[in-house]
Amino acid sequence: MKKNLMVILFLLLIMAIYNYIEISKYKINKVNINSHKISKDIQIVQISDFHSNKYVNINNILNDIKAIKPHFIVLTGDMIDHDDKDLTYTLNFIESLIKINPKVFYVHGNHEMGNKRGYVFIDKLKELGVIVLENENKIIEIDGDVINICGLNFYTDSNDYEKTVKGINEENYTILLSHSPDRPLHLLKNKEDLILSGHTHGGQVRLPIIGGILAPGQGFFPEYDKGIYEINDKSILYIDSGLGNSVLPLRFLNRVQFSYIAIKSI
Repeated sequence: MKKNLMVILFLLLIMAIYNYIEISKYKINKVNINSHKISKDIQIVQISDFHSNKYVNINNILNDIKAIKPHFIVLTGDMIDHDDKDLTYTLNFIESLIKINPKVFYVHGNHEMGNKRGYVFIDKLKELGVIVLENENKIIEIDGDVINICGLNFYTDSNDYEKTVKGINEENYTILLSHSPDRPLHLLKNKEDLILSGHTHGGQVRLPIIGGILAPGQGFFPEYDKGIYEINDKSILYIDSGLGNSVLPLRFLNRVQFSYIAIKSI
């Protein structure tokens, strides 16, 4: 009996150490996407579902992003958690991102919408100079190429989508930021070349071959959980699995991450 207990305790210790690595030792997920709409390569850093994660080393993340030298940075929602009261930690992180590159774009996640101080957080982002996209679009010029960056709110309908893409030149490379990967899919009208999203955490817990077990809004064994998907033969959907965790600090076969997205000219 004593021997069995020791084995169980040892296994629990191993599991705890493994989980700590998964929630704290972030990785950089490199994504390559080809396009004929740009003349030179474009580097993007995407951070999603940070959830005020205090387990990761922020200084290391900032140094890694500096080394990438992104043309711009996108924050695809849930930077804070729904029950956060002190917003300082995450705001300081985002302020440091702006010092690396002032071109930081943000769309709301459900946790910002559900936090009683979410409106304060969003106001502070605007004060910092973050480009908050609320069913609207901006253009950015990079080495002579014009890029459309559209931002869709989490709770959205067809009217919101139409506002978001209104007036864009479809000859330009078009990026749609949407916290949820699946909510806007039935609204799309083939205007987007790339959709960047998060929300699913990659299921947080993943199994070999099967993938994510559970994702919000999609239930068990979600169709869209992590990585790249082709949509409507024109658009590419990319889901970042997140730099933080919600509900429980728990991950399995799914280390926290941010994404380095390289759009390659062809």
